[in-house]
Amino acid sequence: MPTIYFDILSDADTIIDDEGVELPDTCVAPQMALELLGQAILDGSRRGTSGLTKIELRDQNGPFLRVSAAVVIEKL
Repeated sequence: MPTIYFDILSDADTIIDDEGVELPDTCVAPQMALELLGQAILDGSRRGTSGLTKIELRDQNGPFLRVSAAVVIEKL
């Protein structure tokens, strides 16, 4: 089973995953990354943080997938 690491990168923070998650295969990794991205955006909104948030997935060979979203807060 491959170990997949989910690093969180944003304008406010960088969190490097040192533990990783063992997955039966990498097919479920994109869905997990999207869920983590959503949670990271929610966490940032509680702090009033906007900007680009990325989840980068890597295995023993290095990065292989990135999901990202930009949050813009505008006063009108």
